[in-house]
Amino acid sequence: MSTKSQVSAVTAAGDTVKTLIDALTVPQTAKRIIGVWCHALAGPGATTLENITGIFELESPDVNIVPFQLPLDCVVVLTNGVGAMSPRVWPVDVPVSGGAKISGYVTMDMALTVANKARFGLIYEMA
Repeated sequence: MSTKSQVSAVTAAGDTVKTLIDALTVPQTAKRIIGVWCHALAGPGATTLENITGIFELESPDVNIVPFQLPLDCVVVLTNGVGAMSPRVWPVDVPVSGGAKISGYVTMDMALTVANKARFGLIYEMA
């Protein structure tokens, strides 16, 4: 088995509003998605200790994955702007066909005083 991974752009997250992070196109030789991940991280400017958490969603007109919602791990941002990332890959088994489009969304659980950003990735099993 060979694998390939794709990573989205870093996108400004809209606090408590469902926000499109990016749309990825499945490689032609991909057979299935075997892992997904997402993280959100705040920019500088935290005025108090803030916990960043929310919901990560995948949607696709080409792949039967809806509803697909996962919780983001809680990440603490300190007042000096230091953030602690919590990387986690969720194992999944989602059959896909080459060229399918998959969009990642994030909805944060609360409004924050900093500029949130989010990114997601997909890990594929290749034919």
